[in-house]
Amino acid sequence: MTQTTGNPLARVTAVVVNYNSGLWLARCVDNLRGHRSKLPEVIVIDNASSDGSIEELPQLEGITVRRAHRNLGFGRGVNQALRSVETDYVLVINPDCLIVPSALVRLVEELDAHPEAAMASGRVFDMSGNEQRGSRRRLPTRAQVLAEVLPFSRRPGIDLTDQPPPQDSEEVEAVSGACMLIRMQALDEIGGFDPGFHMHFEDLDLMARLQAAGWRIRLDPGVIVSHAGGVSSRRRAVGVMLAKHRSLWRYLNKHCAEGWSPGSRLLWRTAIVVHALVRLPLEPFRR
Repeated sequence: MTQTTGNPLARVTAVVVNYNSGLWLARCVDNLRGHRSKLPEVIVIDNASSDGSIEELPQLEGITVRRAHRNLGFGRGVNQALRSVETDYVLVINPDCLIVPSALVRLVEELDAHPEAAMASGRVFDMSGNEQRGSRRRLPTRAQVLAEVLPFSRRPGIDLTDQPPPQDSEEVEAVSGACMLIRMQALDEIGGFDPGFHMHFEDLDLMARLQAAGWRIRLDPGVIVSHAGGVSSRRRAVGVMLAKHRSLWRYLNKHCAEGWSPGSRLLWRTAIVVHALVRLPLEPFRR
């Protein structure tokens, strides 16, 4: 790993997994770089896009584009980029996500100040200035998943954005997967992302595995990230919805299976399938 002094951004490599993100990809990189800076280095993994988003990228030093012949999924795409990362930290950021250099520097300083922490992020807002669901959240349990799905449940769910944000940076269970600064040492230790998640829940799985390995996660509420959300999934809403349900099932089996009887497990699997089938006819019309 690099141990450079001076500009903290020299210690970061940004990884963007792109799939038909349009002009958002170039905007993401422009904001990240700030005034055409050469830092941080950026690796774009393009999952066989067909919308010309790669061609819109600025031709700048330190931007590497790797084109896949098929859609590898998010986790596999990041893992492919990680093979060539030599910096202390990697910023995993969605192509429709915007963070400015000063905010990224602040995340670097947060991890520098907390060597026990593997990951840091900030609060994530939509383009109207509202904090997005999942900006602050818990690691899912079966009870919390039920609370998210059942409209009249009084149990706490996964999302924490209905609660006041902390005043200072603090240790948390989970942050938004749209923008994560991660310590490469920790990623190497646990073997990167689980490629079994094609999309969705791979970020929460990573956070759960990091914490199981003894690492911590930090939230700096003063770091603001903008996220359009769902840009590349709008054309394939049904496929994304089905993938989310498959990933939920995988996550529950990996992290929430303790004390799970065979009958209860079958009931959960049936409920997830039914939930997907109920949503299926409406999904193409959601915006």
